[in-house]
Parts: sequence; C-alpha cells; structure tokens
Amino acid sequence: MYYFIINPKSSSGKGMKFWWIVKDELDKNHISYSSSFTKYPGHATELAKEVCNSSEGIKNIIVLGGDGTLNEVINGIDNYKEVLLGYIPSGSSNDLARSLHIPKDPLKALHNILNPKNFKYLDHGKITFLDMEKSPRKFCCSSGIGYDANVCFEVQASTLKKKLNRFGAGKFVYFAIAIKQVLTIKRQDATITLDGIKKKSYKKVLLVSPMIHPYEGGGLPMAPKADPCDGKLSVCLVHGMSRLRTMILLPTIMLGKHILFRGVERFECETIEIKFEKPAPVHTDGETPAISSHIKASVIPEQIRMIL
Repeated sequence: MYYFIINPKSSSGKGMKFWWIVKDELDKNHISYSSSFTKYPGHATELAKEVCNSSEGIKNIIVLGGDGTLNEVINGIDNYKEVLLGYIPSGSSNDLARSLHIPKDPLKALHNILNPKNFKYLDHGKITFLDMEKSPRKFCCSSGIGYDANVCFEVQASTLKKKLNRFGAGKFVYFAIAIKQVLTIKRQDATITLDGIKKKSYKKVLLVSPMIHPYEGGGLPMAPKADPCDGKLSVCLVHGMSRLRTMILLPTIMLGKHILFRGVERFECETIEIKFEKPAPVHTDGETPAISSHIKASVIPEQIRMIL
C-alpha cells in the first residue's frame, strides 16, 4: 500500500495536475494506494501522523508537493524505522529533489518509487527555539536565520509568486526579493556556539544557514559541500560585509563560489547555537515557523529512509 499526501496547490496548481497524471498511471497498473489532499498549513503533518498511527509495519509515504509539503510530512513522522519515504516534486523550488537527482517528470519519479533500485538513509535536522515556548521544528534540506529567512518570509507573503508560478517563473520573485533584502536588512551582532564547546562572537552578521543538503531558495548552493548522510550540519555564515560587497557576493552563490569570499565562513558540526541581538525570521525548508533571537540547530540521530 502506498500512502500519497498531495498538496494540490503547490506551485499554483501544478500539484493537482501532477496528481491526475500519477493517479491515471496507478489505476492503469492496478496499484493499491490511498490519497489525501492538504487543505491548510500544517495539514500534511496531521496526515503523516495519521498514516504512521494507522497500522503496524512499514508504511510507504509518498509526498507529492514542494519542499514545504515535504517539511510538514517530516514533522509528522515519529517512527523512522516504519517509514519508507518517496517524493514526487511539484513545487517551485524542489531543492531536495535537485540534491537527490529525483526526476522532475512525475511519471519518472513515480516509476522510481514503484521500482526502487536503492534506498538512501538521509540526515535531517531540528530547530529548537530557546527564547520562546514553541515546539521544535524539523527540516530535511535547509534552515537559516537572518537574510535567507527574511527572503523566505517575504516570498511567502508575495502574491506575485503565485502569479508567476503559473508560468513556471516563480524563482524570479526570490531573486527580486533577495536584491531588495540586501539593500534593507539590518545586520546584527551574534554569538555562535558549535557542538556546545566552541564559542565565538561575530559583527554585522547577514545570515547563518545550517544545511543538510547543498541547496536552498530554488537551486542556490548555499552549502555546496554538504553531505546529507554524514551526520553533520554544513553551516554557512556571512558577516562583516558592506552592502556593496554583499551585492557583489550574491551572483557568486549561484555557482557556489561565495565560500571563497572573505567574510564567508563554512564549518561542519552536529549542533550550532545562534544568538542574535534582536529577533529575526527563521526558516526551515523555506517555511518561516517563527521569529526568534536565540535558536539551536542540530542533526537528529535517526535517519530517514528514502526511496530513490
């Protein structure tokens, strides 16, 4: 039995279009499945919990949506040993699919799920909010506080993204808002603690991005050397740059060359504690669950088994 969790509104309706293609193939081949559609933010988490509690034994949970939908599903899984996770990407970013080379074509992605050649055990992380009473939030691909989270926060509220997604051009909204944020964001001083031991203060921090996979924001290799199976966070920290220098830095991110700039630091760790002067948006897989000044990112010991 395959349990499909579908976001019909992903990428302004692409999710529903993909589902009809997938459903037709499943029915044609007499594949046993159930399907559930998300109706509101957080619903995919509830649906994943229902599947996990529905019976004993292995559950094949297949996500048809974007990185945000996958994030919600991850947050609904509590018994990793009983879940095989599949992914048919239909979002506007699809950073996890890009990292794992999952096909954009829904029928090809479905074929790989129904005829798996291998499984991959993947790391995923958790953000704990240390300055507020809020439940931790898991992430499977990327997270961050500061600049990149500010971009995600504004993109989520953008009506233009929804319009451009209809033409497959939703990424342009990210780029436009990214440039705007460089000119307007207030940089903060921050204290960073790695693995509970190494502590250091930084001036004028633009962003701190703890990553599991290399990409975020629709294909930007923020952490080009990230390995999703090594039990480590790959962290990118940008600090002490003028706005002009930051503008020069931006295009280099597309090629992963930003890590060569002075003021860009990269390090690996199992946990990182980040304390800003003032609250700032925090993102997990492009979603912004909170505005916080003190967070901790960590790798969850259990890995997720994914169908490839």
